Amino acid sequence: MTDLDSPPSTVQPYGPGNRWTFSYKETGFQQTAELALYAEPDGSPISDDYLPEEITAAELWRMWVTQYADLYHEKWPDLYPPGAVPILWTVTRPTMSGIFEAAPHMTDRPPIPEEYRWMDDERQDFLTHYSHPVHAVTGERLNWLRLPILDRAWNETAAHKGGFIQEATGWKPSPLQPTMNVRQLGAAAGLYVPPMPA
Repeated sequence: MTDLDSPPSTVQPYGPGNRWTFSYKETGFQQTAELALYAEPDGSPISDDYLPEEITAAELWRMWVTQYADLYHEKWPDLYPPGAVPILWTVTRPTMSGIFEAAPHMTDRPPIPEEYRWMDDERQDFLTHYSHPVHAVTGERLNWLRLPILDRAWNETAAHKGGFIQEATGWKPSPLQPTMNVRQLGAAAGLYVPPMPA
């Protein structure tokens, strides 16, 4: 047997049931909970105005990419190629209840206009409010890149905010991925992509 015959043993995302202990910095209150990452591509809440029986995932995809595929490229062509859409990451529980804080280590985002520059200094995330989580059993410090990413659906059983993207493409981002290229994903999935900007 060669190395090519057997799959390598690699580090994997944390599986279901892993619980993390962390404290609220202001009071010292400690809690233990399962954690996950929630990805929200910019504009994906467009689905909030619909139900799956009213519009398909592919139809929502078309509406969304028509509006957002090149929005950031048009505003900041040096920062975003055509098709790049920023992703907002949140740390939450698998049930999306009780905890909902911006994920640490997000780096890519649109430039902040000068009049709002003060907001950049006050940007807060999970680690602003909580201690760094450690595994409830092993004491291992949480690796943010190994947290599971919540699945989002848009079908007869679920109408998740932005779920049309995963439903239409079969894809979800890697943990803390700063942008997604909707042109690349749409083409790979056989979905509509708007004409390239002139």
